[in-house]
Formats: sequence, structure tokens, C-alpha cells
Amino acid sequence: METLLQFDATWTLFFKNLIPVTPFFDMFFSFFSLRGNSILIWLFVMGFTIYLEESRNPGISERDKKFTFVFFVSFFLTSLLTIFILKDIFLRPRPYVEFNLPSVSKTCPADFSFPSAHASTAFAAASVLTFFDKKRKLFYYLIAILIAVSRIYLGCHYLLDILGGALLGWSISQLTIYLFRKEIK
Repeated sequence: METLLQFDATWTLFFKNLIPVTPFFDMFFSFFSLRGNSILIWLFVMGFTIYLEESRNPGISERDKKFTFVFFVSFFLTSLLTIFILKDIFLRPRPYVEFNLPSVSKTCPADFSFPSAHASTAFAAASVLTFFDKKRKLFYYLIAILIAVSRIYLGCHYLLDILGGALLGWSISQLTIYLFRKEIK
């Protein structure tokens, strides 16, 4: 286990050091992190997507209602599982604690690191959005990746926190879509 944690710390620092620390990147990645409120980004993206679709077919459709329902179920199940269950099972300290980066502690929560709630909810959201709107798949996943990378840049998460969170969020969204497949069609 110690070897895995050392591997993770090494690769996290490697990826963190790929992007120079500048005021521009600080602001850019802080925007994508929004101190725990990344749902605001997804609400904006979701609203924008619905707006684009509504401009072609006016009126809120039954599909829009189903999409919104599945989106919120997936997003909140992912949040609950990540924040209130898994973080308290794994109890992994955040990188800023391990690497003694006190300036970062203002942007990172004080809870545990694994799995990343930002990455898990980002990939859950991107997955649901992609299911309902395949033509913007790259856009949705680009936002999810930027949210995940922002957590490494800011020193809030390790690489495996991000990868574990992304896999968890994607899996929960796929399960949610599967469970509600009859209602979606």
C-alpha cells in the first residue's frame, strides 16, 4: 500500500508541476473548482443545453423533464456516496496536508481526499449529459476533465483521488440511467 501511495504522490506532483503557477491559472482553475459548488457549473451547462434544444423545439418536453430528473438523481447520489460515506471510510489526508502547503488550505476543504467529490460529480454530470445529448460529448467531458485537473492544480487531491472519483461518478450515472431506462424512453 505504501508503494501505491508513493507512486500516487510522485505522479500527482508531476502533473501538478506541468502547469505553471500563475495568477491566470490560479483564477482559471479556481473557477472550475468553485469551492465545492461545482454544481453551479453543471446547472449553467444544463440550462445552456436545454436552451439550445428549446430554440429548435419550443416548450419544455417530456424528455427535458426526464433528463433533469436523471441528472439530479445521479449527481446527488454521487455526492452523498462520495462525501458522506467513502471519504470517511478511506480517511486519506489531502495533499496540501501531506506536502505542508498552508496557503492551499484556503481553497481546499478540511475533510478527506479520496475519492474526489468534484471529479465524481463532474463525471456523473458529463455522463448523463452525454447520454441525452451525444453531439456535445467532448464539451461535457472537457468540462469534467478541467474540474478534475483543477483539484490537482490547487493541491486539494491526488491523481488517484481524481481517477477514482471519475470512475465512481461515471459508474453511478450509468447505473442511474440503467435503473430509469424505462422512464427515459
